[in-house]
Amino acid sequence: MDANAYEHLTVVPDGHTTIHDGAIVWEDGKIIWIGQSNDQWFCEWKQEHPVHDGSGLIAIPGMIDVHIHGAVNHDFINGTQEDITAVSRHIVQDGCTAFQASLTVVSHDETLRLLKSLGRCESVSGGAEYLGIHSEGPFLSPKYKALMIEEYLRNPDLRQCEEMIRAAGGKLHYVTIAPEWPDSCEAIRYFTENGVTCMVGHTAAKVQDVQRAYEAGAKGFTHLYNAMSQHTHRSPGVVTAAFLQKDMMAELICDGFHVDPDVIRVTYEMLGPDRICLITDAMLGKGMPDGDYTFSALHCRKVGKTVTVVETGRISGSCVGMNDVTKRMMNFTGCSYENIVQMACVNPAEMAQVQNRKGTLTVGKDADVVLMSSNWDVMVTVVNGKEVYRMGGVQ
Repeated sequence: MDANAYEHLTVVPDGHTTIHDGAIVWEDGKIIWIGQSNDQWFCEWKQEHPVHDGSGLIAIPGMIDVHIHGAVNHDFINGTQEDITAVSRHIVQDGCTAFQASLTVVSHDETLRLLKSLGRCESVSGGAEYLGIHSEGPFLSPKYKALMIEEYLRNPDLRQCEEMIRAAGGKLHYVTIAPEWPDSCEAIRYFTENGVTCMVGHTAAKVQDVQRAYEAGAKGFTHLYNAMSQHTHRSPGVVTAAFLQKDMMAELICDGFHVDPDVIRVTYEMLGPDRICLITDAMLGKGMPDGDYTFSALHCRKVGKTVTVVETGRISGSCVGMNDVTKRMMNFTGCSYENIVQMACVNPAEMAQVQNRKGTLTVGKDADVVLMSSNWDVMVTVVNGKEVYRMGGVQ
């Protein structure tokens, strides 16, 4: 048996609970017990097992990034196991224990090739778990294409939707669609019936278009505010719909660059932690030196943790990690540890449809555990019961 335990922790197992002087035990990759360090069962258990002292540390569920395009000079648009391996082993230092591989828009034939290739890829030891694929398009609005290649944007075609699902071999889990296309709702219905989460994004839609998408099965909004029609008083768009649709989740890139900190603050006040899903939208420049990179066939420049297109100055993804966006969310809003767990663990698990085994520290779920310092730095990351990252100097 492979058992491990920590005591004297502040444990935040979900979005509503904090256990002071807490302890956690996992065995064979699953959590088997959570409680207080002075609990009788735990005191008896540790007489026969080694236990780590977690004094001063905060234990949270592993964070889940449902929207990431790459890191450390690897882009998922290449569609290789090498890309999955490199990114998964990098992001555990950010406290990220599971992720979806996001794709930008290419031709339909190339999309099918990528889906087949990524559908054959697997999770690797020493890294975050690879959950599946997020296809950001191709059924997006040319008006809000952002970095997407316009010639490949189009009205949904059910035959192509079927081909995408079949090509991925069960690993297409998440698709972004602009709901104003004539056949979008039919596509959303089809994807949803086949277990794919549909998100509204890269869109010029009106409130009414989003309402129809919601009724067809759409679950949320891809990177709220970015690449979509805005909240204006005479022409309410997708952002207005996000405020109105109480059952839809909103991805949010909380780096202070994609969305102004004051807007993040008011969004948090309006939507609350139950409706925000924190993401990175990171690209291949994450974890790399400042310099020039090619992303979505565009010449981009990384400076610090921000990236822009050289020719236009447009934002082109990010270079932040999940620990960055959660730390900034706390700084911008003053939200609690429980709120962060809700937005970075619980909600993403639901959106990725893995809430039955991830997203909370619950007996029987995967032992995906992150130990944070009081300054919200990642000290230790555990994926499926295996320690995959430890900050230097942590005992």
